[in-house]
Amino acid sequence: MMHRSTHSQAQSGAALVTALVLMTVVTLLAITSMGTNTLEEKMAANSQELNRAFQTAETGLERILADNLAFDTGNKKADSGTPFIPEDDIYDYSIPDTDVGDYSADTEYGAVFREKTPPKRSATGWNREVYSFYHFDLRSTGVTENVGISTVLHAGAYQVGPK
Repeated sequence: MMHRSTHSQAQSGAALVTALVLMTVVTLLAITSMGTNTLEEKMAANSQELNRAFQTAETGLERILADNLAFDTGNKKADSGTPFIPEDDIYDYSIPDTDVGDYSADTEYGAVFREKTPPKRSATGWNREVYSFYHFDLRSTGVTENVGISTVLHAGAYQVGPK
């Protein structure tokens, strides 16, 4: 009679343990990947909101440049005599605007008259006795409605006018 050896009793479940370990590793990789994707989505959404706020603020600057009232030097109410310090000057040209298209954002923009200067002596064609340069600071703020991200843009402009 021939003796047969069965290996079923000698097996200790190594295949089961190996499969469970591999399944755990694959599950951890999947969870990590999902967390990374969620973070990347949030970063992309914040970048989009920041861009939306920037574009809205740029729209405010464009509207200032298109509005003749923004460059009226008579709108200045009070001046402390210190140019380029906006906290010391009171100026009444500031417009809140909520109609900036489909951006879901609001903008507020305004212009501040700073000073009047004569043309430089080397400026050909500009008579110092006739013309002056009127300098303005332009400011526009764009704020998104969803997250509340804001962008503030500053620009300078001048116009030539009578002395």
